[in-house]
Amino acid sequence: MIVKEKRKMNIIKGQTEDLSGVIDIISNCIRYMKSQGIYQWDEFYPSSDIIENDIKRKDCYVLKDNERCVAYVAINEQQPPEYSQIDWLTHEKKILVIHRLCVQPEFQGRGIAKKILKFIEDLATKNNYSSIRLDAYSGNNKALKLYSNLDYKKVGQFYLPVRDLPFYCYEKNI
Repeated sequence: MIVKEKRKMNIIKGQTEDLSGVIDIISNCIRYMKSQGIYQWDEFYPSSDIIENDIKRKDCYVLKDNERCVAYVAINEQQPPEYSQIDWLTHEKKILVIHRLCVQPEFQGRGIAKKILKFIEDLATKNNYSSIRLDAYSGNNKALKLYSNLDYKKVGQFYLPVRDLPFYCYEKNI
C-alpha cells in the first residue's frame, strides 16, 4: 500500500530567516527563464537588497511547502515611475501592486501562482483596494497567459533600457 504524504502549503509573511530561500527561488527562476530564452531578470535584478527591503517593509509573502520556500511575491502600493504613462482602468487612490511573483521551477505548473494571486485578490478585497496592478515581461508567455486567464486586463506597455522587449501592464478591478 502506498501512503501519500499530505503536503502543507501556506502563504505567510516573509521573515528574515526566509531570505536565503527566496534568493534560491529567484536564482533558480533566472536560470530556468534563461534556458527558455526569457531574459526578464538577471544578476542585478531582483537583488538580495531588494528582497531584504521587501521583508523589512513587510511586503514579502512566501508560499511554503513543508517549511521550504517555493514561491515569493511582494505586494504594496508602490507603483513604478513607468506606470504614470499608462491609461489604467481605474483612477482610484487605493491600488495594490504585485511585484516579483515567482515559483521554484520544479513546482511550476501546479497552480501555485494562481493560489498566490487568489490570496492577493482576497487580501485586496478585505482591505478595500479598488484594483490590482502589475507588469509582466512580454517575453514571458506563461506569465502573460496566467494573468489573462485570471481576468487581468492588459492596459498598456512600457520599455526599460536594459530589456529588448516591452513590459505589459495589467489591471484587475476588485
